[in-house]
Amino acid sequence: MRRRILDSGIGSLFTLGTNLRSAFRDLLAQEFSYSTGHLAAILNSCLFAPSLLTFWFVNGLLDFSTAIAIGAVTTPAGLQVRLFAYVLVVPTFLVARVAVHLSHPVHRAQVLAGSCPKTQVMSLDWFSVGILATGLPLAIQNFGPWFGMNAIFLVGVFVVPRTLPDRRAVVVKPLALVFGGVVFLYANYGQAIPLLPHPSTLLGSIATFALADATTTWLYRLVNSILFGPLLVGVFGVVMNHILTRPELTDIPLVRHALPRRDPDLVVVTSAAFGTVFYLAVVSAMTGRLILLP
Repeated sequence: MRRRILDSGIGSLFTLGTNLRSAFRDLLAQEFSYSTGHLAAILNSCLFAPSLLTFWFVNGLLDFSTAIAIGAVTTPAGLQVRLFAYVLVVPTFLVARVAVHLSHPVHRAQVLAGSCPKTQVMSLDWFSVGILATGLPLAIQNFGPWFGMNAIFLVGVFVVPRTLPDRRAVVVKPLALVFGGVVFLYANYGQAIPLLPHPSTLLGSIATFALADATTTWLYRLVNSILFGPLLVGVFGVVMNHILTRPELTDIPLVRHALPRRDPDLVVVTSAAFGTVFYLAVVSAMTGRLILLP
């Protein structure tokens, strides 16, 4: 009798242990599956993603090196403000995305149930554009090199390849991108190299045409004004979203890997505008200046 009771107790404990292990295994399977589970909701994409850390580092290097190269940052103080903004851009973006998801009743139910909403509401690519785009008026003051470079891109990437066989077009497009970049760098910095002729002797007005200081100041204040800046940067983002995702560019080997995917225009304009508001708020907090109207 005692042996039967003991065997029954051991069997019950064994069954309980088996059930607990099965339940724990099922719980882990749900939590660490790709599309469900609260940890997945945090780690995969809708609330956070490890890839954002890669974006933070790699795009930070690219954005700042680009900003310095094109002249969007002209002073150490301006670089310091942009660096501080870029440190805050990912946390701010994550808080904004969490707030958007939790404010939407359907998305909130999905997140609280441990599932990521499938609808894209914000894009970090375009959110960060606000930091760089607000400095573009300073960069394009030397308008000639910009015009020359983009004219080469337009002709060499979008026009000439249409008249050529596919094999030649594949060669012409990368050459046009390289040649346009070389013209831009030579027009801007060629005078600093003694061995080369002065850019104005070879490129003429492409190297010498510049916007007036008053025009540059007005454009800068326009893009950095809280009333017009977010809208202008949002429109700029939509235009670039369509240009950079054109098949003429995405068909180029290697280049396609550096291009963004085409996002919905509403996502682009919302993300870019909000990113601009965020950057202008950082500038206001650090400098005490906020431009309402240009």
